[in-house]
Amino acid sequence: MAASFRPLTFACCASVVSLWAGAPLEGLILPIRQVEVSAPVSSRLQDVKVKEGDAVKAGQPLAQLYGRLEELEMQRAKTLLERREFEAKGAKRLFENRIIPEAKALESRIELDLARLQFEAAAEQVRLRTILAPMDGVVLAPVGDATASRAREAGEAVAAAQPLFRILDLSRVVVQVAADPALLEGLAPGRKVRVTLLQATPPVEVEGEVVLVDPCADGQGRVRVRVVVENPGNRIRAGLRARVDLTAPR
Repeated sequence: MAASFRPLTFACCASVVSLWAGAPLEGLILPIRQVEVSAPVSSRLQDVKVKEGDAVKAGQPLAQLYGRLEELEMQRAKTLLERREFEAKGAKRLFENRIIPEAKALESRIELDLARLQFEAAAEQVRLRTILAPMDGVVLAPVGDATASRAREAGEAVAAAQPLFRILDLSRVVVQVAADPALLEGLAPGRKVRVTLLQATPPVEVEGEVVLVDPCADGQGRVRVRVVVENPGNRIRAGLRARVDLTAPR
């Protein structure tokens, strides 16, 4: 079973606020993408290679699970594979010299194929013990209860599918707002808009691009609009609030 990467849902935490028609709209700043990295199998953490706040690259090892038994099984399967390869070569030569029937040569080849599959399965079990980052981003503890919402330590037992890390891609951020339909005339993905970062002192204006105008309204008659802002150096922090002026192109 491969490591489980579960995309987190933004809608539940958007907490958007709609102001009067024609006024800028406030929303929460969210990462462009975030995933939870879970343990692929039940085991024990042998080594945790990253800590909260570390920047990681896709494919970088995050943690190592105990896997001595799996390594031994892979070595056994490799030895058996080498034996079957030797036997299959010998059976092929004997068949070509008409010393053994074709059925015996075929049986030897089937045994070789089975040994190869056993080795590949054993090698995969070993690979599952290394947990890799699925994307570039910043490492945080997983979201959950009091036990889950903390960094894991070497020596802890973990269950299959248990979240171990949360990785945030902050190369771009998303401001999601809920707009009155009256504001949306002529608004379409690709439109450049003005975004004001409210927590900056003084507030800072940046350019954003509309990437989504929801074709469906919510239960209060508001329409979800998502605006993406470039974030070089991860200077804009997720979780803060921003104001979007949909009526004033940057």
